[in-house]
Amino acid sequence: MEDMKAMEREKSCRRGDDFERTSRLRERLERLLREAAEVEVELSRADGTIRGVPHYSVIEGRAHELGKRLSREVQQRQMSELAASQAATAKCPGCGVVVRLETRRREVKSVDGDTALQELVGECRHCRRHFFPDTRDVGP
Repeated sequence: MEDMKAMEREKSCRRGDDFERTSRLRERLERLLREAAEVEVELSRADGTIRGVPHYSVIEGRAHELGKRLSREVQQRQMSELAASQAATAKCPGCGVVVRLETRRREVKSVDGDTALQELVGECRHCRRHFFPDTRDVGP
């Protein structure tokens, strides 16, 4: 019984730690987004993109471009972390042989523009083909 109570207290502490960490990360993100907006406004004035009183579509266009750049950065970071955290082997979908996976860079066209992503690729010498493993098939 005491063990169960200790486990519940530990879970509760972890949830509290997770909540605190999530709150700190959200606050940091908000601060960084405000800073990025400030820098973009200064840059658009400094490089002459915005002079005087521009049409709102110019302001909106610059803001949207910044958002697309942020999106591509997030995509790159997420894919790099996913590739780094996966197992080093997977079964070939053609023959089932377990092969070693490598991280490779691949250019993709996202809705927010061209970007380079890191992803896992398997090369089966038996089938003589490359494949991108299904995450359910990654591992021993």
